Amino acid sequence: MQFPLLFTDGIHVLLITIVALISGFIFWRPLFYSAFIFLIFSFYFFRNPARCNPDALHNPHLILAPADGKVIAVTHDTLDAQEYAYRISIFLSVWDVHINWTPIAGTIESIHYRPGTFTLAWLSKSAQENERNELQIKSDNGNSILVRQIAGTIARKISCWVKPHERLEVCQKIGMIRFGSRVDLFLPAHVKILVAEGDRVVGGATVVAEFM
Repeated sequence: MQFPLLFTDGIHVLLITIVALISGFIFWRPLFYSAFIFLIFSFYFFRNPARCNPDALHNPHLILAPADGKVIAVTHDTLDAQEYAYRISIFLSVWDVHINWTPIAGTIESIHYRPGTFTLAWLSKSAQENERNELQIKSDNGNSILVRQIAGTIARKISCWVKPHERLEVCQKIGMIRFGSRVDLFLPAHVKILVAEGDRVVGGATVVAEFM
């Protein structure tokens, strides 16, 4: 477990909760108890696990899950990312780790932030209408993938920790979405999909596809 993200990406949540704790202790005890429970949940939500599938360190053909959560779609419907052949959509509930990992080693070709709405993240239209951040990554073998971070109804903040043209190692953490969200992974035609709708995946650990 690495340094708690509550003190970095979640610092504003921590400060607001501390103010609520102090105010509740002085003026209204139910507020104090509620803020204390929320503080415990926040430490849980902003957990920052260190993990990596060891096989991916030695096999550049493996493609790892970019996030924890439930696979809600494995489809050829790539929406507005028509240069790709597959889309794997992963829904993150408030109980999942919300760190995002790079699925492959490579270089970031581009990053595009797109403002939008905050509809329910499991709806297909959220991939095109909601606030989102897109990272196009090219491997050393020339394989290109796209990771799309999508905000949801509860999630109102997308954090991106990397920059265009930055070199990424497999399993490197690239960002975070809070609180409850979705990540879409777009892949080219020459891959073998290894997950199905309904599967649970673990970011940086579960192999979701393999380059052929």
